[in-house]
Amino acid sequence: MNVIRLFALLVFTCGAFAYGALTILLLLEWWGRRVDPVRAAPVSRELEAVGAILQTVSFAWFVVLTLSTLAELRAGHGYWQLNMLHVVLAFTFPPLIMHITYAELSAENRQPRARVWRALPWVGYIVMYVTVLYCILAFLHVFNQSEGFVTRLLILSLSAGFIIAALYAMTLVRLAPPRPETEREQQSKRWHLALFVLVVVLFVFIGYVASRATASPSSAYLGLLEVAAQSLPLAFLFVASYFEHRYEFFDLFVKRGLSLFVTIVILTATFALLLPTLQSFNAGKAAPFIYAIVLLPVVTVLPWLYGRINTTLDRRWLGRRFTTVQAVTRFLDGLRSATTEVQLVERAETGLSEIFGAQVCVQLDRTHGPQSFEVVQEVPIRPGKDSPGRILLGERASEAPYFSEDVALLSSLADVLAPVIDNLRLQRREQEQDQRARELSLHASRSELKALRAQINPHFLFNALNAIAGLIHKNPAVADRTIEQLADVFRYALRGGESEWALLDEELEFVRAYLEVERARFGSRLTVDVGVDDDVRGARVPTMIVQTLVENAVKHGVAMVRGPASVEVHAHCEHGRLVVTVADTGPGFDTPSSATHRTWEADRPATGARRGGYGLANVRQRLEGYFGAAAALTIARDSARGRTIVSVTLPFELLERHTASATVTKEQQ
Repeated sequence: MNVIRLFALLVFTCGAFAYGALTILLLLEWWGRRVDPVRAAPVSRELEAVGAILQTVSFAWFVVLTLSTLAELRAGHGYWQLNMLHVVLAFTFPPLIMHITYAELSAENRQPRARVWRALPWVGYIVMYVTVLYCILAFLHVFNQSEGFVTRLLILSLSAGFIIAALYAMTLVRLAPPRPETEREQQSKRWHLALFVLVVVLFVFIGYVASRATASPSSAYLGLLEVAAQSLPLAFLFVASYFEHRYEFFDLFVKRGLSLFVTIVILTATFALLLPTLQSFNAGKAAPFIYAIVLLPVVTVLPWLYGRINTTLDRRWLGRRFTTVQAVTRFLDGLRSATTEVQLVERAETGLSEIFGAQVCVQLDRTHGPQSFEVVQEVPIRPGKDSPGRILLGERASEAPYFSEDVALLSSLADVLAPVIDNLRLQRREQEQDQRARELSLHASRSELKALRAQINPHFLFNALNAIAGLIHKNPAVADRTIEQLADVFRYALRGGESEWALLDEELEFVRAYLEVERARFGSRLTVDVGVDDDVRGARVPTMIVQTLVENAVKHGVAMVRGPASVEVHAHCEHGRLVVTVADTGPGFDTPSSATHRTWEADRPATGARRGGYGLANVRQRLEGYFGAAAALTIARDSARGRTIVSVTLPFELLERHTASATVTKEQQ
């Protein structure tokens, strides 16, 4: 019997812990609704009240059983006060089972119409409490009845009460109007039906054994049946928690309960095997130290054992493929390569679907839309009013519910997703601001280009007409050719005002015409060399980019020397980039340097006699507007050859894109 009592003590202790946790959560939920009336009201106050009473009675039931079993192990018998309370609680269960079954169906508006079904639970309360009151008074010798008779009456009455309650519950569910049910609800109904059948079978055996004249209440057979019957609330709690999703902490309940069970078993075995041996030694004051040394291996192995239990339950039963750390790492790895919100949502949904094995919909505040599945679980991406969206989960492929650790993991992944969304949106805003700044700069450079054209044309025209006037009498043929070149220059300038892009070959033809007009002005002392590789002739470049560099070379180079001067223009491909260089034999820079080749960045104006001026600043701004950091404008001095070199480097892949865009625009026009 001691073995049965030890096993019963283990089961009753687990039951007390389980229902104790439920009672605490029930009180917290009740207090939360009292403090915050805005919280959703229960579906049925009657169902809530009966459920709370049933949980409290179950908690008291296992506490009383635990204390009674401890008393029996210590003194060989229980205390009559605990036994009386034990009996009262036992007789409370049958009418409560009937009442909560009716209340559940009533909350769904599925209760039978006959009023007798409503009255039967209250009849059960009266009959059971009258019976238990009579038996208690008989035990107290108020009535002249033998103890054996009263004991059998108690057992038979209790067995009949549970059998009637189980049959009532099964019949009531059978008579209830049908409704659409999910697979999990059907499984829950089947398991509850199996438990009620078990209740009937178990109490039929108990009643049969108790009714036999030779049966003793303390017999081992009846003791085993009693322990099984007394543990039934744990079975109902298990089924209700798992299938009905009433208690989200089912996984914690199972893990902690199993860990507690294993701990008690290991400690019990340790003390049973080692304590008699240790007590045979006269350790004196060193006994606690010796006991601690003996228990040290057990204490050391328990955390590892808990971890193995949790992992096994997660993978084998609860269907969790990843630990929390693995899930967060895998989720983040999937999000890293997303560059847009659409990609981020797709990869977040893929990662969450893989982790939870369910359909997932991530709805951001800009992408709210209908989902194609029934939502089972929902969490905000960030708690509070500034949440960027929400995560919706559907039914799992395994049909397992979402328990407390699943909800906690989902909340953690939502917390991981929130800063990724914030960072992506911040990057997008910065890119939009940069794009707007580039567009504003480009618009400004276009306006400056128009102003530059308006400024260049009068000065250039004035100088060209003066040169032509001097050539009319000296060399009429050159004057005629210069007038033709001047017409080509202005024709291109006027046509170039209609487009921001031009073929490099056309731009260089314009530069040749421009330089021919300047040769009429400077005479034979100006030498011109224009060269272009065949593989870059078809590239498109910003209009008048090269002309601006050439004009700068003439204005600040050729015009500043009295002797022979030259302007060289070359275009070629270098490392996949278009390079256009304009070199002149002007005075260069006044900044002293011992280097034979020195480069100044385009956005740092040169000092001394040679400055970039308004034209080069316009070129730099246009290059930044079109190409960003992919283009470059450099100014260098080749002291060995006595030349100032201004170079423009443009990326070919961006040039091709602008070329295609310009072609489409031209075809549309």
